[in-house]
Amino acid sequence: MNNPRRTDLAKIHMGAKQLGMDPADKSPDSDYRRMLWTQARVNSSADLDAHGRAKVIAHLRQCGARFSAPRKAGRRPHNYAQLPQYITKVEALLADMGLSWAYADSIARNITGGKGAPAQGKAPGVARLAWVERPEHWRAIVAALVVEQEKRAKHATIQALLGRLGLTEAYVAPWLNGQGYQAKNWHRQRRLMNLIIDHLAERVDACS
Repeated sequence: MNNPRRTDLAKIHMGAKQLGMDPADKSPDSDYRRMLWTQARVNSSADLDAHGRAKVIAHLRQCGARFSAPRKAGRRPHNYAQLPQYITKVEALLADMGLSWAYADSIARNITGGKGAPAQGKAPGVARLAWVERPEHWRAIVAALVVEQEKRAKHATIQALLGRLGLTEAYVAPWLNGQGYQAKNWHRQRRLMNLIIDHLAERVDACS
C-alpha cells in the first residue's frame, strides 16, 4: 500500500529539482535548505510533519512545480492505489520528464521479459505497468527512468554550455570524432556526454 509520508517526500524532492534546487546538497545555505526553513522551520524534509509537508508542496506548486503526469500522458494504472510504493516514484519521474504512462508500460514489458523467447520457453513480459508484481522488476523500472532522467539532464547541460559559447550541437560530433570516439547517438550515452560536459565547461571557464 502507498505511504502518504513517502509520497509527500517524493513530491517535495521532485518539485525542488524541477525548480532548480538540489535536495542532496547538505550545506545549510543551499536554496533547498533555505526553502525548507522559510516554509516550515526545518532543515530536512525528513523532519516535516504532515502539515509541514502540505505547506512545502503547496509552495512548490505555486512556484511552478508539477506533481502529476500531464493529461496527454494518459490514465494512471487502474489499480494505482494497490500498487507498491514504487508507483509514486514512477509517476514523479514521468511527470518530471513529460513522459506518458505508455512509456512506463513499454519499460515494464522490456524489464519483465520483452518479446520473450518462445524457442527457449520464455514468455513475453507483461504489457502493462499495472501487472508488474515482483519488487526487483519495480526497482529496475525506477532505475531505468532515473537513467533516462539523467541522460536528459546531461543533454540539457550540454545545450546550455553550447549556448554560452555561441555554439550549436553541430559542434559536438566533429569534436568527438577528433578525440577518437564514435559520435553516433552521443546524446544517449552518458560516458560521452560526461566528456562533452567536461570539455565545454573548460572552454567556458577559459572564456570567463
